[in-house]
Amino acid sequence: MILEKPLYDQNGKLLLKKGSVLTARNILAMHRTGVMSVRVTSSFEIEREDEIREEIQLNALKVIKEWNKSFDKKVFAALLKTIEDIIDEILSGKAVVGSLSEICLADTYTYTHSIDVTILAIAIGAKMGYNRKKLTCLGVGSILHDLGKTKIPVEILKKPGKLTPTEFSIMQKHPVYGYETIKQHDVNRISAEIVLNHHERYDGSGYPNGLHGNEINELAYICAIADVYSAMTADRVYRKALPPHEAYEMIIASSEINFTSVTINGFIKCIVPYPVGSIVYLSNGYIAQIYKQNPGLVFRPVVKILATNEEINLKMENDIVIKETVRQEDLRQLAIEGSATKVSLTNAY
Repeated sequence: MILEKPLYDQNGKLLLKKGSVLTARNILAMHRTGVMSVRVTSSFEIEREDEIREEIQLNALKVIKEWNKSFDKKVFAALLKTIEDIIDEILSGKAVVGSLSEICLADTYTYTHSIDVTILAIAIGAKMGYNRKKLTCLGVGSILHDLGKTKIPVEILKKPGKLTPTEFSIMQKHPVYGYETIKQHDVNRISAEIVLNHHERYDGSGYPNGLHGNEINELAYICAIADVYSAMTADRVYRKALPPHEAYEMIIASSEINFTSVTINGFIKCIVPYPVGSIVYLSNGYIAQIYKQNPGLVFRPVVKILATNEEINLKMENDIVIKETVRQEDLRQLAIEGSATKVSLTNAY
């Protein structure tokens, strides 16, 4: 396996360069260091949209860690500059592809997750036609949305199993902790409300105040959607990541239950259920890789059959559909077999 992206430690220091061959020794070292996952190259050269520059994401990582240590004006100015850089990237057409959490350590999850949420939230806001001032408010609230988790005991944050009712009640206090912290500083009221309300839900089932419907600011709904999607698609100490298409479908199904239909429509415009590079099972029994997207047809991309390298445009082949993403645990066996066999769909589930 060859790294498609560079690997960094919790301070943004380069551990392995892009293109490094993963050996048994450095895989073991990554496990010991706490690396949750990395992205490796595929068997094909694939067309990817321009992604948000890693240096901007790494700079955001450093700034948010500094903000959690010292809430001074200089650090907040740097945080605002980072938000502006991300907005520039999104407005210039950079795609929301992958995540910083894929190239950082488990110990930095809270920080990298916040950056991933910020990028997706700003992208959703941009698709909804927000002006720059509104995008900045959204970005600040999103990057600080989990600030209160710094006051949650680490044994609860990193617990590998299900939280007890008592532990969950403690975890539910983090929006209030974050809100109380930033209210002491010169942070926009709307950004502060995002921090407080990002776990509130449309049907009133959220926390900390059980708000519902229009009682929740639209920007908080956007942050909440980005928060849920990022959490579902990232590896955690207590569970493996969901494939993007499953998270995508679960969020769409939550319209008018957890989130508003307007904000979900903005999300749909930003995320594709089968990202370029994904390995999938097709209804014709073959295993294929997503090669290129067809705009507006997220479930009908262009794929390449692994066994033959044949390119198929699902936009034109209506009798073939994607059944599901190949599970990560099955990819190793496919690599051993050379990905050259037609599989039985009965064995694909």
